[in-house]
Amino acid sequence: MSAIKRVTNTSEAEALAALLNGDARTKPTVVVTVASGHTDPYADMERIAAEIGDLADLYLVTTGGHTWAFSNKMTPGTQVYGGAGRVYPVGLGWNIDLKQAPLRFAWNKSEGRKLTGQLIDDALDMAAAAGLFDSARTASTRERRAGTILSIMSERALVDLGSGDLASIPPQLAQAGVPIERVLAPGMHVDGVLEKKSRWLDIRGIRPTAEEALKTYAAGDVVPAEVRSVLAGSADLRLHPDVTVELFRSDVTGDPDDDLQALLTPGEVVLARVVATGPRWRLSLRGVGEHDTAREALALYAGGPPWLDPDAPPPAPVEHVETEPAPPATVSEPLPEDEPVETSRASPPKPAIPTPAMMPRRKGEPVRAVPPPEPEPVPTPAQEATPPKKAAVQSMSLQVTAIKAEKARLEAELTELRDQVSGLRNERVQFAKDLARAARQVETRDAELARMRSQLRRAKQRSAPPEVTPPVFADRERGFRHLVEAAWARRIPLGEQPTRPLPGYAIGERFLDSVDTLEGIAVDKIADVVMEVLTGLAEQSAGRELHQLRTSVGGNAAPQSRDDGAVCYRVSMQVHTPSARRLHFWKCPDGTIELSRVVVHDDMEP
Repeated sequence: MSAIKRVTNTSEAEALAALLNGDARTKPTVVVTVASGHTDPYADMERIAAEIGDLADLYLVTTGGHTWAFSNKMTPGTQVYGGAGRVYPVGLGWNIDLKQAPLRFAWNKSEGRKLTGQLIDDALDMAAAAGLFDSARTASTRERRAGTILSIMSERALVDLGSGDLASIPPQLAQAGVPIERVLAPGMHVDGVLEKKSRWLDIRGIRPTAEEALKTYAAGDVVPAEVRSVLAGSADLRLHPDVTVELFRSDVTGDPDDDLQALLTPGEVVLARVVATGPRWRLSLRGVGEHDTAREALALYAGGPPWLDPDAPPPAPVEHVETEPAPPATVSEPLPEDEPVETSRASPPKPAIPTPAMMPRRKGEPVRAVPPPEPEPVPTPAQEATPPKKAAVQSMSLQVTAIKAEKARLEAELTELRDQVSGLRNERVQFAKDLARAARQVETRDAELARMRSQLRRAKQRSAPPEVTPPVFADRERGFRHLVEAAWARRIPLGEQPTRPLPGYAIGERFLDSVDTLEGIAVDKIADVVMEVLTGLAEQSAGRELHQLRTSVGGNAAPQSRDDGAVCYRVSMQVHTPSARRLHFWKCPDGTIELSRVVVHDDMEP
């Protein structure tokens, strides 16, 4: 069980911020806060500590002025307070990409169970990404065990190890990123490594590889696939949690003006036809209809359920919304906690002589300024004759009267302030209900939008002409030149073809081999970019980033060139993707283009 570290003062709060923003952490850090006016957090700290074990550090930030110290030391948007929680992964990438450390919020104690589960899942996901489940430091607490799955509940699989000994399997120890009910089922026999303290059973060792699971698919099969992400002209589909296939507009619709974001929804399960099998998978959605017999999705474990369900309704693409306000920057924004007010250590001033302004105000009566006390009159001879003891008693009596009047006035003001606070609390509760209702409405609208996208795509598929099987060439070079010419005929309007012809070009000896070995981009896409280079379209497109390939990263470095005077150029085939693909080509002195290689972003060789 992870120890719960409490943050109760400014120095501890600043130390926590320094830890999060430093480079010394080797495991995720869970930070839970206590809402103002409460003594306990909404989240179940004991459950979090028990389930994350030693895979993450756990901190509880109590209420008080030190929440300001923590917020002021954190990057805007990465703070946490007001009953919320956040898990910070290893590294500092979350300072730039806030989605790496999502804020998890609860409005009240009844939402604490959901908050607890979210924080546990976030911590386990980040621990798995950091490789902590495989760390040798816990080898002494592990043993090999086998058992039968009893049930699936609370996003965990309960396993009977025999003789009443139980264990559980979280998604991270079966297949990260896939709901556990889509991976395992009651009655399955599993074996793996048991972590004795947390009672987790790690069964990843018996999971078939993606290549083993996908070997049953053949070209022409109609299979389920999950939409992972969608751009205007391309989309990524998952055949298997570890295998992503890129589709282009022409693989989805025959209309070159269609925006794929209007046809596909991230998380949706679609039916796709296998055009080419691995390792360079090709899929197409065109021509796939209800009359096609689709294969069942793969089971990620022997005897397990299909990991995708084509009949499931498309999910609503609800993005994470930060419901907690940002740290206070203006008076109108709520504060993490009230600033501690420093009281004066000097002795209280002597009470003034009672005045009407000190009397309790009637409800609704404005506050009147208290006039300064008038100067004490100069005693007359008769007054001077008053015995000192009697004068002291009169003075003390006046002071008592003044104090009682001031106390009554303050009690009246306190009553009004309490009424105001009560009203504000009621407003906050109503705002929270309105926000929850609006969120449900957004989810409903998004779900309806996802259904309409699916219906529109299917309608286009029914009305589209049948897809023509592309020709196949035994000669690789001839086949690639055909793709380039087809791209030119498809994309250049008839009226422009005479003025924008497809010029002759050379193919370098290493080019086709690089096309065959480069993964993550379809050969049709490469042919499209080559056509743009040959016709001059690439020079007019800022997204292609056409420039000379230089001998070094220095801005004044000379361009790469050959003895015959040819200069090497580099053009982008992909942007905003990991290891974005690039095209290298030589521009010869006579203007002829010679294709050199297709490479990943970091490959700077001509």
